[in-house]
Amino acid sequence: MPLITITDNFGTNGNEIAQLVATKLDVELFDDRCLQDIVTKTGMPVSAKYRFEKHAPGLWDLLRSREPQVYLDTMEAAVYDIAHNGEGVIIGHGSQMLLRDFECAFHVRLLPNFKSRVDNLISGREMGRDEAINLIAKYDRSQKAFFRYAFQIDLDTPGLYDLIINLGKMKKQTIAGLIVEAVQSDDIQSCSLDALSSMKKLSFERKIHAELLENNIDVRTLNIEVHEPGSVKIAGAVASKEEKSRAAEIVKKVNGIFNVNNKLSVLPYHL
Repeated sequence: MPLITITDNFGTNGNEIAQLVATKLDVELFDDRCLQDIVTKTGMPVSAKYRFEKHAPGLWDLLRSREPQVYLDTMEAAVYDIAHNGEGVIIGHGSQMLLRDFECAFHVRLLPNFKSRVDNLISGREMGRDEAINLIAKYDRSQKAFFRYAFQIDLDTPGLYDLIINLGKMKKQTIAGLIVEAVQSDDIQSCSLDALSSMKKLSFERKIHAELLENNIDVRTLNIEVHEPGSVKIAGAVASKEEKSRAAEIVKKVNGIFNVNNKLSVLPYHL
């Protein structure tokens, strides 16, 4: 079965198209709500759960807190968890970038039609035209800024996508049909066991990374390796013996981790 990422813009009917695709293929749709549910069920840091908003942090936020990176780790872990199942439709959250090397993922970009977006907001949210235009501009800036901050690349880079569709040319049902036809073709590979396994390891690595950050462990000098389900090796340098022990205990608390091979070394001047 296929794994599809769909990228749209605020004010489009991207969610409706994604739902049509998921229904036609009989797979699950992973939207904002589903991703947050995954975060909650997998026990990611509590403060990250309630900041699941797609915006680029300001300079002061970056200076005051590690929260932006915890958020990114949390989001990546959720996407990798979904990919481990090898099927589904993921909408947004940088999934096209995170899964760009995942051989069986199919990436779709829905190009927005500005007039339709404005009309959708006027009718759906009962707002004036000028208000709708300003809101669209605000969300577009935020989405582009988030993507550039997170991945250092432009959201509309053509090479990120396998199929780009102009929303102004066709109806929702037609667009969904095109996506389904494409992913059901013989050209699209099925997910190998190795690919699925690599997604699970990546998910564990991001969860561990987030937990360490959330507990004020400097991860810049650490190396995290998940060798098999439940087993992880942490190496690198920490400031003290206490921090070495504490880091291992933090990793053990990550759901699904049962064995920690602690190869951390203490910096000499902190002995």
